Amino acid sequence: MKNKNTYVVIGLVLLIAVASISSIFLYNKEHNVNAPKQEAKKLVKEVASIDSFKNKLIENEIEIAEENENTECNLIGAAKGVSYKIDNEVIQVYKFDLDKSDELTVTNIKKAQEEQKVIMPSFNDYEFKVKYNKGLILINSEDHPQGEKIVEIFESL
Repeated sequence: MKNKNTYVVIGLVLLIAVASISSIFLYNKEHNVNAPKQEAKKLVKEVASIDSFKNKLIENEIEIAEENENTECNLIGAAKGVSYKIDNEVIQVYKFDLDKSDELTVTNIKKAQEEQKVIMPSFNDYEFKVKYNKGLILINSEDHPQGEKIVEIFESL
């Protein structure tokens, strides 16, 4: 009798384990837990690099007086950011990591594409005007003395 009860208990444990694994799989499939990541990848078809932008600036005879890496890029969900001082004015370019699926990154990629803006939640949802191209955003170009030329280069990437 003892052996029969052991088999019944083992069978019940296996049944519960299979049911649990099945329910987790069905939940993930139904609720599409990878949706934000997939949405971010759908939004950006091609990706440009910050270095390619810098090289294009130099090719077009735009002199970069200073270059600094921006460490606050995570405040807008970007993976990397660089500031360039050109004609005593600073422009900034940021690159988004398309493999990140956090809400801020996905929201700002979408907002940049659709509205040419990004938000910074840590500063009362402050909105920046941006230019968007291939996973990159450009900030502070509209009032720059060479803004039109810089934007033209940015959009040609």
